[in-house]
Amino acid sequence: MNEIITQHLFNFWEHIGKQAKFLYNHKDYKYTASKEESWPRKVFNINFLTLDYKELYDKMKNRGLPNSLAIAENNEKKKLLLDNHFRNTSEVKTMSLASTDIPKLTNDFSTITQVTTVDEASVFTNVASQSFGYTISVSTIIPLLNDLKIRLYIGKYNNEFVSCGMIYLDDDGNSGIHMIGTLANYRGYGLGKTMTEKLLLETKVNKSNNVFLVASKAGENIYLKMGFITHGKLLSFAT
Repeated sequence: MNEIITQHLFNFWEHIGKQAKFLYNHKDYKYTASKEESWPRKVFNINFLTLDYKELYDKMKNRGLPNSLAIAENNEKKKLLLDNHFRNTSEVKTMSLASTDIPKLTNDFSTITQVTTVDEASVFTNVASQSFGYTISVSTIIPLLNDLKIRLYIGKYNNEFVSCGMIYLDDDGNSGIHMIGTLANYRGYGLGKTMTEKLLLETKVNKSNNVFLVASKAGENIYLKMGFITHGKLLSFAT
């Protein structure tokens, strides 16, 4: 399942790259790289059988490629990358929830708005960029407004938009919930949980059997309480 969830995430990045026109294909990998250096800036779908490690390392180090490479947890592949001077920079947990295990949701979600306009896309990018601490360009989000696979949401607290979230439906019918963030000054009010529950409701609209996400160690504990199961890790590397 770890491989399936990781590939779902790669397909998510690939879809965004296609829609926003910054997906690139190399014979040994794919990568997303916008001119604005917006999220997602990733190298993924690595072909380890034919990969030229030195060439990839040099391109990443010299900014010819995004300096972030992602793989599903695999000790052999991890060793190959470390032996070729890449650094393991982060690890996040891959998690899933069967649709039959989604708890009953009683919230009317009246504080959450689907992003459908350019102005709302700008709000989403501002909230997301501040929440996660990296650039998310509005030019990345606008092409997703009328997308059949992705829906974006922003949430209010005291009439101010302070939270965000995104749902992605893959070709296998699985839904991923992504980019769940809250502005720093508004954490601790349950706004992230409310957004997560809204996205879980949307997975039912998608008629998905499975819900996927990736989470930090702190996030993992929250999602475990909601019924999610941890399957493994997504590993990131840099030069």
